Amino acid sequence: MRHRLIPAALAAGASLALLGGTAMAATPDWTVVPSVNPSATTLNAVFARTATDAWAVGQFPRAGEDAGSQIFAERWNGTQWQQAPTSNIVRQDERLLGVSASGPNDAWAVGNTNSIGAASHDTLAAHWNGTAWTIVSTPTAASGGRLASLYDVADLSPASAWAVGQGKDARPLAEHWDGTAWSVVPVPVPAVPSGTSFANAALSRISAISATDIWAVGTTTAIQGTSVVRFTLAMHYNGTAWSIVKTANTAEPTGLSGVTAISADNAWAVGNGFNNVHDTSASVANKAVIEHWNGTAWSIVASPAGLISVDRISAASATDIWASGQAPQQTIAGVPVPVARTLHWNGTAWSVLPGPTGSDPNTAVTGLSALPSGEAWAAGATFSSTAAAAFIAHHTP
Repeated sequence: MRHRLIPAALAAGASLALLGGTAMAATPDWTVVPSVNPSATTLNAVFARTATDAWAVGQFPRAGEDAGSQIFAERWNGTQWQQAPTSNIVRQDERLLGVSASGPNDAWAVGNTNSIGAASHDTLAAHWNGTAWTIVSTPTAASGGRLASLYDVADLSPASAWAVGQGKDARPLAEHWDGTAWSVVPVPVPAVPSGTSFANAALSRISAISATDIWAVGTTTAIQGTSVVRFTLAMHYNGTAWSIVKTANTAEPTGLSGVTAISADNAWAVGNGFNNVHDTSASVANKAVIEHWNGTAWSIVASPAGLISVDRISAASATDIWASGQAPQQTIAGVPVPVARTLHWNGTAWSVLPGPTGSDPNTAVTGLSALPSGEAWAAGATFSSTAAAAFIAHHTP
């Protein structure tokens, strides 16, 4: 049995997991599509605007000790993926973790950057103007020594885009693009239960119905004695301000890593409940979390059995929603080894399908985007012991 490692640079981005075990073919309606530059490239996000215009972004290692990792972007033109020119900051490691486009000549990608070998990260944003990607300055994300990052972005128009993440002060972060510059927009800091102390909070994903109806989700972390406990976090923007909306926490420590908003009374959020590695007395098994917004409140929707997480979600319509997750296929040396799963909502129930992972089970699906036509894209990376290779799969109805 092969054991494969995720590079540390990728682990600093969105929630990922190592996938292994017996190879499982992709479902017949998912087809692996060649990436432009698969060698050593990691894809962290994908966004499909139309059937002939989609973006996948991530990073790849540059040659030379001072080059660092460079942001990577490729675009689907309806026939093939083509690499788009990207900038490189010398002596910096850069990575793109989220992408969104409002038109063929207006797209944003966000992530983080750090001096090679440095522990502290800074926010990063790049813009596509129809010709090339250029790095655009983002405001200082508060003070402190922690990682600052933008994890996801929603591009509404050339004059309006939102990005979410975490500031250096360990608080949730939201930034807005007004057509000229990015600015930090205040967001509330989530409260933690009595008997715990606040550690950090981050917004990991964002989904916009309109400029006055936007959802962002993430995780709040607190300290309780010697234990680390986590809670689901959801925020809503009504066109004027961000507010925290109570989620339906399960009994376990939980966090949210994906959201898709369909209408004012229909949104979905996904994540996982997980065992507390800092508390040896904990007996809670990892399991998937799915929540639904009905216009009034969030409620738990039963997850299909056997899943340990649901990481990404994207809706083509109210009755055609795709999600990517993981299930422990087998145990190696006493440790459950997860493999990729695809979830589909038909308007009534969630079903679980294999993959897509192509022919290699060591594939992580970290980006997912569905179109109203029923098409969907999945992106991520296939890992070896020393490197990663870009992975893209396409679903056609």
